[in-house]
Amino acid sequence: MKVTTWNAEWLDSHWGVVSGKYQPGQDLFPQDAPSMEEAQARIAAVGGFIEMLAPDILFICEAPRGIEQMSGFAQAVTPGYDLIRRPPGADYEIDGRQWMWFLVRKALADQVAPELVPVESWRAFCAEGSDTIRPDGTWRVAAPRLKDFGEVKDVPVAERRTHRFYREPQILRFQWGGARHEIIGAHLKSKHVGISIPRRQAGEDLDDYIRGSKEVQRFMAEAHAARIKLSSEAQVIRAYIDRRFAQEADPSIIVLGDLNDGPGKEIMEREYLLHDLVSNLQGEVFFARKFLNHALFDQPGELRWTAQFSDDLDPQRSRNILLDHILFTQALTSGGTSPLVARARSGWVEHLAFEEAEALLGRGMLSDHRPVSLRLEPRLT
Repeated sequence: MKVTTWNAEWLDSHWGVVSGKYQPGQDLFPQDAPSMEEAQARIAAVGGFIEMLAPDILFICEAPRGIEQMSGFAQAVTPGYDLIRRPPGADYEIDGRQWMWFLVRKALADQVAPELVPVESWRAFCAEGSDTIRPDGTWRVAAPRLKDFGEVKDVPVAERRTHRFYREPQILRFQWGGARHEIIGAHLKSKHVGISIPRRQAGEDLDDYIRGSKEVQRFMAEAHAARIKLSSEAQVIRAYIDRRFAQEADPSIIVLGDLNDGPGKEIMEREYLLHDLVSNLQGEVFFARKFLNHALFDQPGELRWTAQFSDDLDPQRSRNILLDHILFTQALTSGGTSPLVARARSGWVEHLAFEEAEALLGRGMLSDHRPVSLRLEPRLT
């Protein structure tokens, strides 16, 4: 069973033109809608790429918005897959145009009865797993804000804010081998803070760089707040997982998706003592039974990246960054109890498939992210 996560980069814009929802050239964020020719070419390339990947379960981020649009896309572009939907009238609790969906190969779907965990159940379990999370899906975070006090301007102060998921995680559950399995699909808060800053020069002292520009100071405050919100979203997912361990001894759970680490990842963690995003999800090694394994932990470092991003705050950092992840509980390891198992070197970034597809279908036709996959096998006892 091959499980894949892929951010398809604003697919709503291209499918929207093909479906007639948007007009070519229509004003859309982050850029105008493409021409019909461009949209058709990209949709065909995306369909060809998914066929080349051949996942059994695909979690796709930045996909078409709304059930009608995504249903049309799935029927036209991925006819061999079932789109996993909520019951009619149920809310997916996703804002914006970057939606998330699960596609399951039809032959597998017939065997495993996939469905989405109700949002109400997800939120209730999160609230049970943490005192700070409310049953309505909100929680409080302390974030910096620049305020003026009399003649003193731009004073950083901590402020308690209410936060919620802009895109509520979607959880696929299915039965296989006599056990329940869950895949938590997430596209966490964007690193984008809407402020342009001058590029920090190589070797430039960080304090001098920040002191020299009000825009950089404001950027740092907003980036700090974005990192806090991002880390808190990871902790909410962790609260759900912790609650599942209070319900089952060894639950079979996978967490995957675009976790959007950044901007200035290492600087934010080092200078502001912010938590590492993935560490928030993985949990504490002191509670080893609940610790999550990373699908890429045994892959070479030079292959552990899924996107390229030039960071103006930290220009000496490698452009190759790991934004897309797959993690899984101990139940799925070689020593676990799940009827499915992830063997050594069973996770990888789809570099080869991505570059083969670009060679055949055209560079820039797919996405600014590369997929990550995990191979699961039946456990033989």
